[in-house]
Amino acid sequence: MCFESLKLAFTACGILVIVSGLYITANALPRWATRSVDSQKRTFGLWRACEKNEYVSRCVNLPLSVDDKTMATRAFITICCILAPLSAISILSIMFVNENLKKHMALLAEVLAIASFISGIIGVGLGISIVVDTIKISNATMGVSCILAIIALALNLAGAVITFLIK
Repeated sequence: MCFESLKLAFTACGILVIVSGLYITANALPRWATRSVDSQKRTFGLWRACEKNEYVSRCVNLPLSVDDKTMATRAFITICCILAPLSAISILSIMFVNENLKKHMALLAEVLAIASFISGIIGVGLGISIVVDTIKISNATMGVSCILAIIALALNLAGAVITFLIK
């Protein structure tokens, strides 16, 4: 692997590690939509809903079976949480395998990066749709988890493109 490809590999790997962290954070935080009424603040995520007022803060787990759109968003964002780190690991492994396996590992890294990006498009798109529906119904605002997922999607695209440039 030449020096230029090595720089591209480390760049793609670093971007995909950041993407992994952003997807995992967006999936875990209960802040896809936020609503404030008087002194009460309610946040909604894919897995939890929280309510906070002046004195007490309380979170509840959402049921495992909710509406189809939320279930699909959970599934695709979770797939991103799995595929993005696997893509980063496969890029790193290109540097440590013999010449016969490099082509196959590079192809695997490309496929994983693209699969993560496609899953992200679907998951983030559905998540934004949920947030927009919530905003229409209850005058809420977009939360930090949704913004993190959008940033992760943009970086995922960059990581996938750079992965294709690795020779």
